[in-house]
Amino acid sequence: MIQFFIPLLVSCGSLCSLATTIGPQQQNNSSLKNSCGKFIKRRGFPGIPGSNGMPGMPGMPGMPGPQGPQGKEGAKGQTGDKGAKGFMGSKGERGHEGLHGKSGPPGIMGMKGEPGSVGAAGKKGDKGQKGERVDCSFAGPVPQTNWKQCVWKTGDLTDDGKIKECSFTKLHCDSALKVSFQGNTRVNGAGNKCNRWYFKFNNEECSGPMTIEAVVYSKWPSGKPNLLHHRSFEGYCENIPRGEVTVELWVGQCDGGYTLGEATTGWNSVSRIMIEEVPRPQS
Repeated sequence: MIQFFIPLLVSCGSLCSLATTIGPQQQNNSSLKNSCGKFIKRRGFPGIPGSNGMPGMPGMPGMPGPQGPQGKEGAKGQTGDKGAKGFMGSKGERGHEGLHGKSGPPGIMGMKGEPGSVGAAGKKGDKGQKGERVDCSFAGPVPQTNWKQCVWKTGDLTDDGKIKECSFTKLHCDSALKVSFQGNTRVNGAGNKCNRWYFKFNNEECSGPMTIEAVVYSKWPSGKPNLLHHRSFEGYCENIPRGEVTVELWVGQCDGGYTLGEATTGWNSVSRIMIEEVPRPQS
């Protein structure tokens, strides 16, 4: 209702203010009567605008509406029919077998591994029984030829130890044994290296008159040589009793304090030990 009267008063005030401006003869009067029938004074300066009123309190939130019903789950579709199995393909033809390639050349022998540590010394065996005395006549030559050879074709990388043994039956007391080795040997290693090949008879080196041996020395200032040569050495050994004799080929360190090299005995070739019983030498 108040909102209706405020525009009405404003309209009336506006008409009254227009009435005060009509007629010049009325401008000198201190008070005038407007068309509304009221005396009004001459218009002064506008007043200071009033302050804003306090904002009203926010209204209460409305109540939430009820939750709608859940829709029904749709129907599951039907599984389609399984397709028919395809036809099996035909078996392919077998290809021709390739030609067999030729065998390649033999490879170079690999490098020698590091030598293992020396094992502990074994216990001394019991003393053997005394052998029977055999009378031996030193008169007359050996009546028949008696010899044997042991052959093999495998590489041996032993640096210090026995390589091969060969048993032999000696028929006479006053005869000697001629032994020889033929095969490929090598000493490998940078700097000064030396290895010695030698024979043993029943685990002892020959003492009649001296050892049967051969040494291979290698001096290579730079790099590491790989020289594989065929070598042979032989000799006669006396003072060997009649009967079974074990002839052994060994390799080891040279005399004189030389450094032991990496030895190879037998490479891509046959090695052999030859043993022959011969008459005693001249006196």
